[in-house]
Amino acid sequence: MSVNPVSGPPSPYLRFRRATTSARRGPELDQVYGTGGGVGSVLEQFRYAGAGDADVSFRGASVEGTRAGTMQRRPDHIVFWIGDGTATITSAHGGTIVVTPGRPLFLSAGTVYDFTAATSRVTLLHLSDAILRAAVGAQDGVAQDLLFEELPHDDHALHRLRAVLDVSTAGLVSADTSADARASLNDQVVAAVLAAFPRREHDPVAPAPVGRAIAFMHEHAHRELSVQEVAEAAGLSVRGLQDAFTRELQTSPMNHLRALRLDGVHADLASGCVDSISDVAHAWQFHHQGRFASSYAARFGEKPSATLRSAKASRP
Repeated sequence: MSVNPVSGPPSPYLRFRRATTSARRGPELDQVYGTGGGVGSVLEQFRYAGAGDADVSFRGASVEGTRAGTMQRRPDHIVFWIGDGTATITSAHGGTIVVTPGRPLFLSAGTVYDFTAATSRVTLLHLSDAILRAAVGAQDGVAQDLLFEELPHDDHALHRLRAVLDVSTAGLVSADTSADARASLNDQVVAAVLAAFPRREHDPVAPAPVGRAIAFMHEHAHRELSVQEVAEAAGLSVRGLQDAFTRELQTSPMNHLRALRLDGVHADLASGCVDSISDVAHAWQFHHQGRFASSYAARFGEKPSATLRSAKASRP
């Protein structure tokens, strides 16, 4: 892909930092990432910082625990990678990707993503839609969303992106970088990103079977579900569904559903707005309190009562 230079007067330098309890992190991040009402977390400390300009900026977040939710359409495209743990991303067109530490993923601004994240360190590279449109030659009047491949094109392009970020990050985040130098660094980063994550013309017409299954699970997680129902929603046999989940997510359909429901319980308890843990567990189809408590502790590292107690203590 040929990339046009987009250097010019960059927007003013930006720097921001927030350190607080995650339950009080404020609405600004939900506005940035489109996660309003979708993210449940407990947790002791939340830190978020970033620097750059409105076209290219680095952001970093540090938070404990497992979060789950939906990222709606956003103003920026995002390349992100995690420092530990795992994350699962399912796009609106049904593709599901398990993210592992150190390997970046591209989130197109106009695409909706469901996610589950069990990681304490996340690094994000924000790229404005305007700078990417200029780089790929798309006119401002083009109405359709810019869409990019979520996974790196190849290892060579990924290596090149890492090398460019290694040498440019210090300049991008420094307030002392001149306007011309910042514009040049922006161009270099954009070119490396587009080489690693090529543009695609449109999302697939139909979601993949695993994506259909996960969407069905999200919609019906509060009621009893059989693996047969999920398989039918995905357009597969039960064996085909099990094979697809093993191949793409390294888990079974019912284990994924149980994890999704545990995340739902966690989000409800982390809100601090409930009184009965057993009622919440029953609402998410956990009817054996002992097994539920054991599974919850294994996933989140604490008892359900500890999550609720911490959430209530942090509320105004």
